[in-house]
Amino acid sequence: MLIYLAILELEEDKIKFEKVYEKYRQIMFYVANKILKDDHLSEDAVHNAFLRIIKNIDKIDEVDSPRTKAFIVIIVERIAIDFYRKRKREKVSDIEEEYKNREINFSIEDKVCESNLAIALAKLNESYFQVLSLKFQYGFSNKEIANALNLGEENVYKRIQRARKKLKEILEEMEVGNIE
Repeated sequence: MLIYLAILELEEDKIKFEKVYEKYRQIMFYVANKILKDDHLSEDAVHNAFLRIIKNIDKIDEVDSPRTKAFIVIIVERIAIDFYRKRKREKVSDIEEEYKNREINFSIEDKVCESNLAIALAKLNESYFQVLSLKFQYGFSNKEIANALNLGEENVYKRIQRARKKLKEILEEMEVGNIE
């Protein structure tokens, strides 16, 4: 943590960052590890997220607010997804070989579905990804999402509806692409 504090100049920012670090580092690791399923990569993603948080420390008003939690979760999610994409590009042939050598079972099919969903979510625009992530991954209510993102509840409801529709379209396109 000292490395991060050395980057910050103002004492007020250092205190705020310490609070953020203590309150959210475990959640950040959990979120990154849920996407990456690799402890070392997850630690790297969390590190990069903390660096990005430092650059945007002025956007954090209150450390304990749902808005701050959403802000931090979205940062670490996006970074973890970037890591996931990069790793996927590097290991496509390794993954294919791994699946050839394994016994075919239902868990592989589940992982493929999860992978397709993660890829489809990554293709969504930022605002759709945010509301879906907060709603379904973290269990936020529409009211909590509205507060976190400074939106009206009706706007959140409509955005979730549109995001689900777009996600369905992307998944259908991916399915058609796999058949051809």
